[in-house]
Amino acid sequence: MIETVKKHTRDIDMLAEEVFMEALKLVGGLRSLIQYRNLTWLPSLAEAAYVMVLKNESMLTNNEIAEKLGITANTVRNILNADEEEVDRYLRGEVENTSEHIAGGIAKLAYRRVREKTETE
Repeated sequence: MIETVKKHTRDIDMLAEEVFMEALKLVGGLRSLIQYRNLTWLPSLAEAAYVMVLKNESMLTNNEIAEKLGITANTVRNILNADEEEVDRYLRGEVENTSEHIAGGIAKLAYRRVREKTETE
């Protein structure tokens, strides 16, 4: 039983890392983050990647995710409710500002890409 829990945790960690790396690609890679001059995105992006994976793979509730990550349930809700199309338009420069949770929208887009790659393998 303990080995199964450890394996599941490793799988979640690996998938969250994969989503995080895909999210970095979506914003143009590490070099592009410098152009955004908003390096506080990195922790937010990691947090959002974990939220997406825990919600979709472990089927945890918002409160369970919040407790597990040490964040508020409101933050989890904002990440999960982010409009990824609006965030995509923001990243492409089509809209100047957005009230959406940017890291949440990026993580949603990245999670979708990672899942699509996995399904085609």
